[in-house]
Parts: sequence; C-alpha cells; structure tokens
Amino acid sequence: MKRIKKKVALFAFVLLIQAVLQPVTARAGEESYTTLTFDKDGNLVRTVDGYLPKALWDKIDDQGLNKPSDLFITDKDIIYIADTGNKRVLICDSQGNYIGELTEGLKSPTGVFVTEKEEVYVADKGAKAIIVYTKEGAFKKSFETPSSPLFGKTAKYAPTKVVVNEAGTVYALSEGNGNGIMTISDYGDFYGYFGANDTSISLGDRIKRLIFTEEQMASMQKNVPASAVNLDIDKTGLIYTVTQGENVRQGLKKYNMAGRNMLDSIYTDSLAADVAAGNIDNIFVISKSGYIFEYTREGRLLFYFSGKDDGSKRIGLFVNAVAIDVDSKGNLYVLDQNRGDITVFETTEYAGMVHKALNLYQDGLYLESQKPWEEVLSKNSLFDFAYKGIAESLYKLEDYSGAMEAARNGGAKSTYSDSFWQVRNQWLRANMIKLFWMILAFVLLKKIWKNYGDRILGIRQLKKSFKVFGNKKRVKEFRYLKYVLKNPADAFYGIKHEKKVSVLAATLIYLLIFLIFIVNKYYCGFLFKQVADGYYELGQDFVTVLGVLLLFAVCNNMVCAIRNGEATFQQSYCCLAYCFMPYIFLKPAVFLLSHVLTNNEAFLISMLNFIMTAGTAVLVVVMIREIQCYTYKETLISIALTAFTMLVVVVAGIIVFALVKQVSDFLVAIYKEGYYRG
Repeated sequence: MKRIKKKVALFAFVLLIQAVLQPVTARAGEESYTTLTFDKDGNLVRTVDGYLPKALWDKIDDQGLNKPSDLFITDKDIIYIADTGNKRVLICDSQGNYIGELTEGLKSPTGVFVTEKEEVYVADKGAKAIIVYTKEGAFKKSFETPSSPLFGKTAKYAPTKVVVNEAGTVYALSEGNGNGIMTISDYGDFYGYFGANDTSISLGDRIKRLIFTEEQMASMQKNVPASAVNLDIDKTGLIYTVTQGENVRQGLKKYNMAGRNMLDSIYTDSLAADVAAGNIDNIFVISKSGYIFEYTREGRLLFYFSGKDDGSKRIGLFVNAVAIDVDSKGNLYVLDQNRGDITVFETTEYAGMVHKALNLYQDGLYLESQKPWEEVLSKNSLFDFAYKGIAESLYKLEDYSGAMEAARNGGAKSTYSDSFWQVRNQWLRANMIKLFWMILAFVLLKKIWKNYGDRILGIRQLKKSFKVFGNKKRVKEFRYLKYVLKNPADAFYGIKHEKKVSVLAATLIYLLIFLIFIVNKYYCGFLFKQVADGYYELGQDFVTVLGVLLLFAVCNNMVCAIRNGEATFQQSYCCLAYCFMPYIFLKPAVFLLSHVLTNNEAFLISMLNFIMTAGTAVLVVVMIREIQCYTYKETLISIALTAFTMLVVVVAGIIVFALVKQVSDFLVAIYKEGYYRG
C-alpha cells in the first residue's frame, strides 16, 4: 500500500511539473462560452463556434509577465509583449518560447509596434517618449515631447499606444490628451491631430450655455471628449481606434487617410480595450470584460464570444483583457493584464469556411464565393450573412428569382431591390401586350357603363343594386369620408349639427384604421417592411394605435371643455375618426405600391406618406376649429395643451403601474413566505 501511495504521489508530482512547464491546452468541445452573431433582423443569436481556446501561456520565461499592457505579432509570427511591470518588451515565438527582450531606456512601456523593416516602436508613458529600436534590438532614437505650436501648450504627452505606416509616419495616443491621434513624421516633426471623438452635450448643459454668465461658465466642468484607448493600422494604412464609455457614440472607428470614419454605428462593448486588423480585412475587438468581437471590414458582426472569468479559471475567459492580435494562420492571442498570461485561440473549421467565403466575397468574386457560402450554410443554416453572398452570386448568374429569395433570407435589401427590378422588367416585357388590352378593355367597359348602362338590362339592374346598397345608412356614413375631402369644414359641421354619422360608424372607422395599420406593418413589400418576418406584436399595436387615438380624443375634449369649447365628447370622437380620411384612402395605395416598387422609386411611397400625414394633421386642426368654434390660434394652443396632457397621463400611468406591480410582488412574496412556512 505504501508503494502504491508513493507511485501516485510521484505521478501527481510529474503532472504538476508538466502543468507548470507546458502551456495549458483545451480539448475540442470544452469551450467555456457561447458564440453569438447577429441575424438579418439585428438580433443576437447563437452560432457555431468560430474559435476555441488552444493554449494558455502563464509563463514565457522564468520571470513571467508583470502587468503587461500590449502585444504585437509580426508577419513571421514573432510576438512582442509590452511587459509594463518588468520595464521591458518581451519577445517570443508563436509557441511561447522565449527569444529575447528590450530594456534600454524603458520605464513603463504600454504599447509596442513592429514595422516591416522589423524596427520596434515602443510607447512609454513613464519615459514620456516613443522609443525606437533597430532590427537587432539596439536603441535607435526616441520621440520626445513635440515643440511644435500645433501640439498645444497645455496638451499632455504621455504616449500609451503607437502604430507606424509604411512611409514611417508615427500615429500615437497620449494619456490625458483628448485632441485625437498624434501624427509624427519619421524625423520627429509633429504634423497635428486627427480622429478626435465628438463630445455629447446634454439638454441641461445647452440651457446653461444660454443663460449662464461667462464667470459661471468658467466654473463649470469642461466637456472634454473621450480619448481613444487603443489603435491599430492595417496594410493599406487605415487606422482603427476603440474608445471606452457608455455615452460614446461609436466605440469602434476606422479612419481613412483623410481622417473620415468609414464605419457606421457598430455594436461593441463599452469597455473596449484593443483592436486588431485581421488577415482578410476583418476586425477584432477585445473588451476589458473579456468579450471578443470579430467584424467584417464593413463592420458586420461575425462572431461574439468569450467573456468574464467568474473565478473558475476556465481557459478562454479573462479577468482583465487588455490586448489582442492575430497571427498569419488566423489564430488569436489575448493578453490578460491581471493574470499576466496569454490565451491562444485556434480557428475552427467553420470559421475557416466563413473566412474563405468572406475573402472571395469582399474581393468581388461573387461567383467563386457561392460554393464556400453553401458549405457554410451546410454547417449553420441560420448564418444569414451567407445568404447575402449567395444572393450576389445568383444575381451575377442572372438567376434573379433565386437571388431575391436568398437576399430576403439574408436581409440584403439592396440586392433584393436590384433583383426585383430585373424580375419586374422581364415580366413587363412578357406581358406588355396583355396589359395594353386589359387597359383598353377597362376604358371601353367604363364608357359602356356610363353611356349605355341604362339601355342594357343586366347593367341597369346592377346599377340599381349598387344604388340601393349605397343608400343604406352605414354605407352612406362610410361614403361621407369622400365629402370630408371635398369640403372639410362643412363636413365637420354636418357631423356636429346634422348628425351625419353615428358613434358606431366612427368606431368601425377606428377599427378600419387599425386593420390598415396591421396589414401594412406586417404584410407590406419586403423592401419597405420594418419588422422581421413572422414577428407580431398585436397587443402593443392595439395600444399604440387605438389607445393613442382614444387618449387624444379624451384629453382634447377635456382641454377644450376647460377653454370654453362647444363640442361634446361624442362629437369630438366621431369627427376625429373622419380626420383620418387621407390615411384610409392613401395607405392601401402605399401597401400595393410597396409590392411593386424598388428602392429606386421609394420616393413615391415617401411622398404619399407625407401627403397622408400632412393631410390628416390639417384635418385635425380644421376639425377642432370648426366644432369648438375656435380661432386658429386657439386651436393650436389647445392641441399643444392636449399633447402635454397626454404626456402627463402616460407618465402617471407608468408610475401607477410600477407602484401596483411593486405592491403585487410584495403581496405575492408574503403569501409564498406564509405558505412555505405554514
């Protein structure tokens, strides 16, 4: 028994030594996180893992890392690490084997960059300089505080991050300097700043600027823009930056040489810590919370994975991630400052397929990308971006119907519009003669109906039936909508004094408005649809449409009653329904046009929507003026007071709902406590 215990102890000791001396390796399927991406509707959904943790380097040499701040990987997969706490730049290979280090002149290195000539640039905020080393590791030169007036007398110079383009121009960030990215020539001349973040001014600050004196303004805290925390540069010279903060308008930016941001609003973490340009123009971002984002060059999210270490020390999660970079094989290296280690992520087969297809697609080789995209879909049929690539390929092959279907699956409205344009043209060419004869037949039938209808027995009886049907009370009340168009003031007078319409008719019109809204929202053409296919929120729609209309009628009647208005609530209720005559007549036309128009003719729908909205607003003004016997000035004041009253009612309703919910939760908690204790 003692021999067995000794052997077990010896075996455990050997395993412990191996664990210390060798990197930790993750087995496939042992990933400790969920990988997400965006679908075509902008929702985060689960996807196949694109990266799996391969190794964890907790030591590269005997000394280990002490609060490292940055890392950089060359084209030859040599890794340079800004080991801040040890006042050095550590050099190793892609397997974590120690090669050497740079120490001369370094005090607190926080950023490192290596040029194609293998010159090493180190941003050292402690030394307040950017220090340059030769390929052999010898000190070459340093960039001290610029003396140029462009730099600014009070500007702080404490370089934290640095990149260099092919021409030798240096781009650097300085701690506490919100002017933007510093630009310095290879000879040390300061060129100026670019890429400064915008400042956001609250409504309160805007009001203060209008009413405060100069002394009061001087005592206020200055509104300084958030500074970028890290940057990178790709092979074409484009600059990437990340900025932290909840109120930052855009955490990730991509600047061209003119200093213009090339990305739209990008979903990223408010604690973004580093950015890295990939091998196929893809973009990687790491947050301090440990989340990793991969984007296309246009900013479309591909993978969103990893996360915060909860104390279990599972590989692939982080305590304080500060840097990320990618090697020539597409593997990711993430630096954790608190733990002083590097995690290596290996690209999965699925991510390899995505990158292959994406590379062809971004190069404009749509036909060549079709098969790789299909392979991606065979692994993950819910990857909507693949459908976009297939749609482009089918469009090039002139399979426009197939391109429309794929574009709809991928949410590619531009490709769908172009494909639909071609399908529509083909249909028009094939059916032009039929359309001509149909229009001609319609014109002839209309003339026969008008000029000879009374002489033909069948038409005469049909006209008589239509006339009888049109004279029914409810039908006449609906037909009264046309009279509102002809003479609004007289129409509202008729509703108020002559009771031309009933409450039932007005209620049916409100329901018709709601029905038109629902049909247009959920069943209009794909190009003009604002909600996802298969998504319905009828309860919210009911409150939004009918609830708001009823609230307006009630609040307006209350305001007008206080301000000596002459209409009853019933009259206001009925007249308000008929104010939506433009909506009832034009919205169905918009619905039909949405199924036959492309993006090129979208202005027609915008124009009809404007006419519809403006017409309804005008009728509401005329209605209130006529039935309340107001002037236009009094009418506008009453509408403003109505809007304010509606706002007060909504806020009060929210407060009451919150209080009721809290009370109900409290009562439920008491009941459960008594039930389980009893």
